[in-house]
Amino acid sequence: MQTFKKSRKSMVSTGRKLGKITLTVSLLFFGVSCKSMAQQQPISERTITINMSASELLPANLIIFNVNINAEADTPKEAFEAHKERESLLADLLKEFDIKEEDIDFEPIRMNKRYRNESQTTVTNQSVSLSFNNFGTYEKIQITLIENGFDSFNGQFSSTEISEGKEKALISAIEAAKERAELIANTSGVALGPVQTINYSDHQIGIPRKSSMMAMDAVRSESSMMDFAQTVSVTANINISFSIK
Repeated sequence: MQTFKKSRKSMVSTGRKLGKITLTVSLLFFGVSCKSMAQQQPISERTITINMSASELLPANLIIFNVNINAEADTPKEAFEAHKERESLLADLLKEFDIKEEDIDFEPIRMNKRYRNESQTTVTNQSVSLSFNNFGTYEKIQITLIENGFDSFNGQFSSTEISEGKEKALISAIEAAKERAELIANTSGVALGPVQTINYSDHQIGIPRKSSMMAMDAVRSESSMMDFAQTVSVTANINISFSIK
């Protein structure tokens, strides 16, 4: 009986030792696996991001003129007929001023009900956009529109060189961003790498700016603000990221 008990204690002791050895080996293997996984994970590449804007001033040699045709009547039929009369009048006016078809953009007629207290009317609306480079037409067409009952229109300067201006502004923005990135990288003691990402947008500022090439000798006895040269600004905005080493 004593011999059996000693043998059983010896087996339990041996089992505990084997358990400790197994646990130690498992922990060691787990540690090696974690270290291996950590070494396999890629280190995120360092980058420098620059936000930059650049603008180009273009000659304001074009006018975008927006006209809103509208009518109101008690019934939809009456409103539509009144609207068609005004639409026809505007079409004749555009032919009179020799506005070319490719310079005319318009939307379909929209009709809505309008409620005022207990009364109900139908209103129509239609947007028409014109573009022309004869500034004298701009003044004459406004007078004619007012004389014929139009009361909703506006104009703004534009340029026939918008596309070229946007390209120049974009090139200037990219070059300036690269110069800024190189300056920061050199000052920080790192090397500038290739471009990683670029986000780009552009917009046009419709409000004209006074040109430095304004010709004062163009002022005549019948002076007009149209006598002074104007410019339109287009701006390119970029967000560009470079890798650094």
